[in-house]
Amino acid sequence: MGNKGDIMAIQELIESVKIKVVEKTSNHYLQKHIPNPILDEHKLLLTITVLLQANVKKQDIITYATTITLIQIALDTHELVTNDKMHKGNERSRQLTVLAGDLYSGQYYKILAEIEDFKMLKFLAEGIKVINENKIFFYHHSAKGIEQLIKSLKDIEGALIQKLVDYYQMDGWKAFVEEFLFLHRICKEKELFDQTNSSMVVDAFFKYENKNKLNSITKNNKDAMMDKYIKEASLRVEELLNSLPALQEEFRETAYRFLNKLSKQQLYVEEG
Repeated sequence: MGNKGDIMAIQELIESVKIKVVEKTSNHYLQKHIPNPILDEHKLLLTITVLLQANVKKQDIITYATTITLIQIALDTHELVTNDKMHKGNERSRQLTVLAGDLYSGQYYKILAEIEDFKMLKFLAEGIKVINENKIFFYHHSAKGIEQLIKSLKDIEGALIQKLVDYYQMDGWKAFVEEFLFLHRICKEKELFDQTNSSMVVDAFFKYENKNKLNSITKNNKDAMMDKYIKEASLRVEELLNSLPALQEEFRETAYRFLNKLSKQQLYVEEG
């Protein structure tokens, strides 16, 4: 399959998964009272890319990618319940968010029940367990140092797709998946912090960075800290990206566009 064929195939698969996800998450009552669930397009693209690299059949790619996307949406929705600011003074919104998370969970369990590949079910269940354990670990500041905190965030972001990589024994992808999803998460958290001056992840990083220091906590301190982590992770992702063989062109182009955008932002920060 040529590059153009790769791109068309991936776009077609992405649209098929999106349609199924919307179908599985649509609920008229919930949509009137809480925001629609957010689909993480970078994780979906990476999931489909991994499945294509593993030579999985088209229909199975759609099934597995839909399942993994629904799991991610359910986990993300349940996490919103812990965000006090989002639901402050609105207990009804909080309760409906819990129900929405349960609804999405029910949908992916329903799909999983229809899959006869019990080994895949076991791997995905292990991924869910890793994510939930690390969320507790991360948000309760149980890490002994910044390195352990970072590893915990990497597990939260990448455990599901890492389990897919393990299932298909694609060891060459493990480091890339970990670093790529970590980079996306810290970029998202930096953007959230710049817009709202609030991010549990940025605050957690800063707390561990300054555990034994007397630095005054300012927005500039936190911005500089996140820029450092983004720059380091970008370099690691670019190096790992270059080492991946026979990568689908759609994903390669998307990854490089993302890295180029970050590189320009870093240059602006350094010159500014």
